Amino acid sequence: MTHFLAGVDIGGTKIATALIDATQPTKIVFRHRTATPRTDVMVEVLREIRTLKEQAQQLGGELVAVGIGAPGVVDPHEGYVVSAGPTMPGWAGTAIKASVIAEFGLPTAVHNDVRIMGLGEAVYGAGGEYTRPLFLSLGTGVGGALIYSGKLIESPHHTAGELRNILGRRIDGAVAPIEEFASGPGLARSFFELSGEKIELPEIMERYHAGDSTAIAVLDGNLRNLGEALAGFASAIDIDALIVGGGVSKIGEPIMRPLTEGFRQHALAPIDTIPIKPAELGTDAPLVGAAYLAAQAWKGQ
Repeated sequence: MTHFLAGVDIGGTKIATALIDATQPTKIVFRHRTATPRTDVMVEVLREIRTLKEQAQQLGGELVAVGIGAPGVVDPHEGYVVSAGPTMPGWAGTAIKASVIAEFGLPTAVHNDVRIMGLGEAVYGAGGEYTRPLFLSLGTGVGGALIYSGKLIESPHHTAGELRNILGRRIDGAVAPIEEFASGPGLARSFFELSGEKIELPEIMERYHAGDSTAIAVLDGNLRNLGEALAGFASAIDIDALIVGGGVSKIGEPIMRPLTEGFRQHALAPIDTIPIKPAELGTDAPLVGAAYLAAQAWKGQ
């Protein structure tokens, strides 16, 4: 009988799920996506897991474990949300692991969603050949994950990898958390402050490619300053690779080049020479990472 793992990625706007053969950890055999409800999120999560369980049976196998990535600061041992931001009111305190075990009686692992995305990349994606990579996620916010030998680094308050409040320099020289100037909304805000025009990142990128000097200054300046901030952090904790994922990273060279330049200029030697690579798994990363955690729970690790 085939053993299947459930990967669940809970977001502020959507819940993505996947069924993965335990013997083929990067191959998704069934996937589903639904909108995140404004209330009773766990009711929908349990319904989605039930769908995965039924799908596993239809494929002649059984669901053996569940892995879940969730927004907020998550206690991975108890599997509940310690604290959460305003995008999901009432989410803090949610006992995710206990709810899933009560409903299905399956081994269940829960962690922060970005941490799980980074774990997927570290084990099966761009970070697979490194021992101690740092994963950076650039999207509507800035997040990350610290991985050592295929495991997420534990910390007493479960915040290891929360990169958003690292301080860096805006292009006007003011000090600010990196999320304020390197996330998608942060880049749009920076463009508005320079130009007086309120436009979103896709249009900013169109202008960038057309040679607009303001758009070029926003991308080059902010991403170079992000690299500078990460260089100091990386030098302090010592890593062997920087993996860059998230929606903003998909822009490619306009993001990766100045980020890399800033990092290499300001990191201590020999960390200034480490590989800086784009993520490879895309939107599959959090699902693959969640299934990997599920496999660990199934094996009792």
